[in-house]
Amino acid sequence: MTTQANKSGSESRTPAQRLGEAVALLRQGVELLTELAADDAQTGCLRNVDFDVLADAEREIRRLESRETAARLCMLPVLDIDGRWALQGARSFPAWLKVRDDVPEGLAKRECRQSRVLRDNLPATRVAALSGAVGEEHVAALVGVCTSQPRLSALAEPMPGMQVPNLDTNGNEVATGPSGEEYLLDQAARFRLPHFTRLTKHFAHRADPQADERGYRDAAAREFLDIGFTLGGAQITGFLTEEHATALDTAIKSIMGAPAAGDDRLPTQRRAQALADLARIALDHGHTGCGAAVRPHLMVTISWEELKRQITTADISPTTEPELAAQARRLLALDKTPATLVGSTGVLPDSLLKRLACDSEITRIVFGPDGQVLNIGRRERTIKGHLRRAVIARDRRCTYPGCYEPPSRCEVHHAVQHWAAHDGDTSIDNAALLCWHHHDFVDGTGITMRWHAANGRGKWAFTHRNGTPIT
Repeated sequence: MTTQANKSGSESRTPAQRLGEAVALLRQGVELLTELAADDAQTGCLRNVDFDVLADAEREIRRLESRETAARLCMLPVLDIDGRWALQGARSFPAWLKVRDDVPEGLAKRECRQSRVLRDNLPATRVAALSGAVGEEHVAALVGVCTSQPRLSALAEPMPGMQVPNLDTNGNEVATGPSGEEYLLDQAARFRLPHFTRLTKHFAHRADPQADERGYRDAAAREFLDIGFTLGGAQITGFLTEEHATALDTAIKSIMGAPAAGDDRLPTQRRAQALADLARIALDHGHTGCGAAVRPHLMVTISWEELKRQITTADISPTTEPELAAQARRLLALDKTPATLVGSTGVLPDSLLKRLACDSEITRIVFGPDGQVLNIGRRERTIKGHLRRAVIARDRRCTYPGCYEPPSRCEVHHAVQHWAAHDGDTSIDNAALLCWHHHDFVDGTGITMRWHAANGRGKWAFTHRNGTPIT
């Protein structure tokens, strides 16, 4: 009796009234959930809920979220067809949705496409998503199949090998059976998401192999990589084919390895460092260009007048190249002559400048008052070949405690006295291998290093600024 009364009441209300009631009930449920979560932050009340009860609730909430998303997607084609969004000046429906809902443009476009495909090409998937039989990721995988007419036909037609002869209303024999879409939905209930995603890609390829070829050519044509230098760094944007993205991802992971002891950076931060390390390996070991090994470059620009003023202040005569080289080392530490990387827009921080200058090649270039080049000094390495080989033979790897990065990913650090800031000499006793990450970390945090003889070999001892040893 109650069920019939509820049904009758539902039929007596307008769709707008039913929608309003549904949104109100949804808001009420969300308010209760968020109130409980807020209380847990203060009192830890969720810890008093049995584990199985809490786990079931979490799973049910996720399932409800998926059903709510499916219901919301069903609204988008209706709004799109209505067309009144265009009266607000939007150039397209996804552009209108992006601004109105304050979501990323890519998400708005993806949801609009999913909503159209569910309405026009995946009726069974639409029903399954509304009932909670499949989740959002399963829906996305099925939508990903709908990229060509042969694939759409394979989804709508009976699966080959599963057809059953039958008669239509006119007595003609027809083949019936589960469609490609129904077959895939049945597999969604049998397999977890990774296997199901592979299955949908295999289905799509079998239905239309040429679509993959067209997709690859289109993706290759859309490849791009932009590095936009801005204050403090650069913004990298781009798009790669799956092949190139996989190769890059594999290379980055091989560089990242396991985090060293004390390395508490986020995975995204370590991934960014690994990308820079890839570039350094290519340059440091001459894998590009004419084959000459190229260390990181440091270019400091200073006017001749400013250079003379600095030299006069220091009471040093600029008559010989060694004297100019000594003065250049002192200039590196002066705030009045900030260093910039060619092509960038910002000034190098002192800590980064110190680290780059620690193991690099330096060229003196003197400009005249009108910008003409007056003199170019010969290039000098701060750590020369025979000394570098000796340091590598002694240290074998990054010397920071707990780090095992090989020499190919290390720089030679002026360990006891920095050559630019303290006129430290370039010698085997003042040189140590540090990986790129720990070289920057040691220079930037004021860690000191001392050679400590032990077990007939000796090793580098690291000490925090407060005197605490690093082990």
